[in-house]
Amino acid sequence: MTDTVEALQDVAFPLSVPGIHELRESQRSLQTQLSTRLLPHLLKEAVPAIVVLGGSSGAGKSTLLNTLIGEEVSEASVIRPTTKTPVLVLHEDDEGAMAEHLLLDLCDVIVTPNAIPGIALVDAPDLDSIDAHNRSVSQTLLNAADLWVFVTTASRYGDHLAWSTLTEAFDRGMTTAVVLNRLPERAKVAVRGDLMKRMAESGMGESPLFIVDDAGPTSGRLDAGRVAEFKEWLELMRSTRASKSLVSRTSRALMPAIRRELLDLADAAAAQTEAAASLRETAKQSGDEPWKKLENTIEVGRLASGAPTTQWLSLASTGGPLASLSTGRDILFPSRAIAKRDRAASDIAHAIDDALRVSLTQALISARERADFAWAGSYVDTTDLVVAVDIERLVERAVRQWHDDAAAAAARVTGPITKRVSTDGLADLLRAGAGGVTGLQSALSKTGGLGGLTRVQRALKQRCREAIDAVVEEYVTVIDRLDMPDSSTLRIRARELVDAVWEKK
Repeated sequence: MTDTVEALQDVAFPLSVPGIHELRESQRSLQTQLSTRLLPHLLKEAVPAIVVLGGSSGAGKSTLLNTLIGEEVSEASVIRPTTKTPVLVLHEDDEGAMAEHLLLDLCDVIVTPNAIPGIALVDAPDLDSIDAHNRSVSQTLLNAADLWVFVTTASRYGDHLAWSTLTEAFDRGMTTAVVLNRLPERAKVAVRGDLMKRMAESGMGESPLFIVDDAGPTSGRLDAGRVAEFKEWLELMRSTRASKSLVSRTSRALMPAIRRELLDLADAAAAQTEAAASLRETAKQSGDEPWKKLENTIEVGRLASGAPTTQWLSLASTGGPLASLSTGRDILFPSRAIAKRDRAASDIAHAIDDALRVSLTQALISARERADFAWAGSYVDTTDLVVAVDIERLVERAVRQWHDDAAAAAARVTGPITKRVSTDGLADLLRAGAGGVTGLQSALSKTGGLGGLTRVQRALKQRCREAIDAVVEEYVTVIDRLDMPDSSTLRIRARELVDAVWEKK
């Protein structure tokens, strides 16, 4: 049981799939049932039965509790909602057994000798409270109950919310009783008959039904005689140890539903994993098409279109600083114009860099847009999955790394080209050639720079691919950082909880 509670606490459902709110509520409900209702009875045999008085607004739950105890332990008023913080009433003999019970953190606790030993009575907030927190607390208390006493009135017993909650709890195996409060004499036969019919049709024909006659306007407490039958029933449970039987019976009755809920959560956990895998895969695919287009741009030399090629033709023409490269002829004093050749090489390389920045930026934007579009079309609500992609940073990093690659490649070249430009100038020429300036590619081949050119061309593709992959990785990382649930653990707990704890108990 403890392992199951821990497994439920650890499991998370981070992806907003259809039905996620109901799923998380089921998880919270199951945690409450196990940790506040079942587990305490396993840990301590002396824990009293938890009897929750629940129902609609104005049903008189607080007045009923005060009358049962014989003192005003819970505020009763015509102002709604009256009970905002639940009130838990214990007999002093049960105080030690309840010492570490989780309900103590949720309720105002009253310890009094007037309480019924072995029975912990809880006055819950209204099921239909206008306060959402009150409604949530009321539902939590019902999940923690060994016995739910549905308190209603002649005018409210047919309320859809309260009645559907009652039948749902009964269907899950919870033991229930009904108190029909403030019943006018003139309506007693008709209302009692109709309510009994409803209970029978819902399968609750054997659940106890107690009638509390209308006493007119009152506050605080009723005459004790009006709740005598209900109090005698509670005391009878205590005196015959029926409360222990109630706990055991309710626990066993709840186990099939708990097992189903655990398996449903396990299925939901598996679905979360599948949804995450789907988002991860669509993100990875988002970079494929942009990369194909960019790769083709590089291979056909489109980066060199326009300014880079025009500059080469101008600088390599007769009388230009790079003319000796285009003609391939040896020159008598190659070192005399190195600075001019370096500047010329830098101009062409910078033009290639500018073209690369434009093309790479377009590719990265395309990858991001494809990923966003794919996620927006998913059945998962990805609104809260924030992906931050700094495209400018990725582009500049790719260009800078490619510069380093070109410098490293230039340092390895040993041909005649090394006597005509500096190492930095050669790195610029290699980048310009890798960008697609065909005349320069031919010149590099003739002057011993072909190997360096090949390496820089390969590096250009690699850095561009890495930049696109980095965009994709931002999306994948968002998924990988999610705390995904483990469905296998919940399936194991569903099997072991029933087999090892309850069926053999």
